[in-house]
Amino acid sequence: MVGVESSVDEQILQAAIRWHEASSRSDCDWEALTAWLEADAAHQQAYADVALLNDQVARQTQQLQGARAVMQLPSRLQRAWPAALVAAAVAAVALLLAPLQPLTHIKARSYQADTRQSRSIELDDGSKILLAPGSSLRVSGWHHDHVELAGVAYFDVPHDPERTLILSAGEFSIRDIGTRFEVVSSARELKVAVAEGSVTVDLPGGAGSVQVNAGRRLLVSGELPVAEYASIAAADVAGWREGRLVFHNEPLSMVVQQISPHAGVTVTVDAAIAARRFSGVLAIGDGSQLVSRLEEIMGLVGQREAAAVHLSAAALGP
Repeated sequence: MVGVESSVDEQILQAAIRWHEASSRSDCDWEALTAWLEADAAHQQAYADVALLNDQVARQTQQLQGARAVMQLPSRLQRAWPAALVAAAVAAVALLLAPLQPLTHIKARSYQADTRQSRSIELDDGSKILLAPGSSLRVSGWHHDHVELAGVAYFDVPHDPERTLILSAGEFSIRDIGTRFEVVSSARELKVAVAEGSVTVDLPGGAGSVQVNAGRRLLVSGELPVAEYASIAAADVAGWREGRLVFHNEPLSMVVQQISPHAGVTVTVDAAIAARRFSGVLAIGDGSQLVSRLEEIMGLVGQREAAAVHLSAAALGP
């Protein structure tokens, strides 16, 4: 059994080497590479190990070449160099042969926005993220380019064709090389609105990928997810940054998800009306009137508890 596992590990390592070599070429199939990485955590670790080894080889080769150049100097000049140079060369070789740092040792970073206040985050690559109240974010990956979102956030990512930000949101994956966009996520529902640039969204269950360009909004919801597109003004993308929530024909299941962070309570909706659509603009203010305003407009009734409101259709009169 051990031999079988070793064989599998070797196959993964060889695949990681091939993918790393391919990533340096202009004809690299980035979608296939991303799919291979996301298929198994072992793929990610092997790829990171290969990338790290390649980086170490490059850096230590430069140092060793420098040491070799010194050894080729006339003997009278060699004597002028401190003995520490030899130690440095030895240390370079030792580092090259040292055990690799596995991907799991790279410390992930977690962020949580307060329940009543948004939170600004800036990543090492210059990406800026604004988390809506109550939302959370986890950043990992060799270059901190893997992001997991729970809730609502606005992203401002610098354009870099050599770096792809991969965002996991529920069952969805979003790939971006530089743009400004909003994401509203839950387990099986997703809203992506793009103000500038474009992003690629991988649908769950192998349903394929779709591209969302600037001025467009993608909505995926329901038991059998269907991607819906609509136009959206750049100013309406993550309108909550300016104190308003803008909805364009969105199901109540997603409307209440966007209201909850600002209302300070968890808002849910009865399954019987979850697919009912709502369009309109709600001023956030202090958040206390958001649920009541939605009830009034949509003819709903809320059952209130300590920190939760459950909405259902108002009973018909006699």
